[in-house]
Amino acid sequence: MANKFSTIYCDGMTPRKLAQKVIEDVYGGDNPLIPIDPFKMMRIYGIVYQFMEFKDLEGIYLVPEDDNDVAVVGINKKRPITRQRFSAAHELCHHLKDRANETCPIGAKNNVEVFAEQFAGELLMPYSIFKTEADKYAMDGKVSFDDALILAEEFGVSFNSCVRRLAYDFHMIDGSYENLNKLIVKYKPDKKKEELGIDKESIMLVRQALDSYVFFFTIEQNLVWYRFKNDFIYNENRMEGLNLDEEEVAEIVTDLRLNRQESVYCRENYEDLIQVLGHSELYDYILSTQDKLTIYKLLDINRMLFQFAPFPEEAGKTRTDNNLVLGTKFETVDWTQVVMELYKLQNHVDDLLVHINDLTISEYVLKCLEIHHRVTQIHPFRDGNGRSSRALLNWMLRLKGLPPIYFRTTEKESYYKALEKADQDGDYNELLRVTIRELYRTIERFLK
Repeated sequence: MANKFSTIYCDGMTPRKLAQKVIEDVYGGDNPLIPIDPFKMMRIYGIVYQFMEFKDLEGIYLVPEDDNDVAVVGINKKRPITRQRFSAAHELCHHLKDRANETCPIGAKNNVEVFAEQFAGELLMPYSIFKTEADKYAMDGKVSFDDALILAEEFGVSFNSCVRRLAYDFHMIDGSYENLNKLIVKYKPDKKKEELGIDKESIMLVRQALDSYVFFFTIEQNLVWYRFKNDFIYNENRMEGLNLDEEEVAEIVTDLRLNRQESVYCRENYEDLIQVLGHSELYDYILSTQDKLTIYKLLDINRMLFQFAPFPEEAGKTRTDNNLVLGTKFETVDWTQVVMELYKLQNHVDDLLVHINDLTISEYVLKCLEIHHRVTQIHPFRDGNGRSSRALLNWMLRLKGLPPIYFRTTEKESYYKALEKADQDGDYNELLRVTIRELYRTIERFLK
């Protein structure tokens, strides 16, 4: 379908007609699923999109050089998901209608940009479907701001764009352009969402954006993991407390690798470096291993983590007492039940691997996170549970062709809060949200 449209074919079409044509082609004449998925549509029409850091752009469309080239759309990563969806629809219009327009400056109001904006609104809020839904809320032909907020959530658009659609196209809300601006600001839609128990950012929309995303690192996968490991292991594992230069670190690492527990550096005052080295070699294993993934590989992971420690025989064994995990609001599994709980969790790992090719990216990541979270609750080891469980998570991500992730200091609080929410009520949406954000960040960090 990528070459079905041409600029000639689109000539003479209004934004609404072009949007209707796209919907008909994608859905075969059936009513589309709401909210419309503009990211999936871009992939259907041969576009690869990437979330990028822009200062003055909402999006950018890179014209393919020939029929063998791929059209690429960049979308501002800092925008809310509703704005990113609008940008996706906007850039899709450029791909179908006017491929010579490569950039979309904020505030541009030339005819080409106005057409693309109108197309995006028509695509995300299809005229007849939107009117039918709006009529359900109308009283005497008018829709309240509260109902407009619900409609905006249903169609996956911003409150602002929904209100203007209702006001200008259906006359279901009264007010001039200036007056509506004042009313929208006064209404405070984000605060109202909180009052109504509506997520500020719909996880469904975030998942849509992930499921059609192309992670440009397959060819350079080893390079990504190498850079990831260096950044993650050596900069995030308490290395800042070691008052050593690079030559000293290299000497110590070499001696530990060669002599292990016989090394003169295998002692308490080098504990941080010992653990960093173990963590590094653990990730070398995860990157290259062809071993079958099972939940019991956690034991090997924990053993590798402490392989250079003074008493490595204590690692890789399930704990033999109960311990309190500070900062959590749950009790870890009783130590006598650890092995049985790991055995139960193996069923989930088996199910994950059996259906790995059938699951969308977001479905797969969610199942990985459920396993990861359960490991944190089982808390199988005396030490290294967090690092071991996150290493297992990255192994699972690798099997799906996804990049590894880690949470920097500034992001760790949101990760821990998301785990806490999963602890309290089994809600994984926030954990999924922060993980998706890290998947994008990994590619951004390590493919520059």
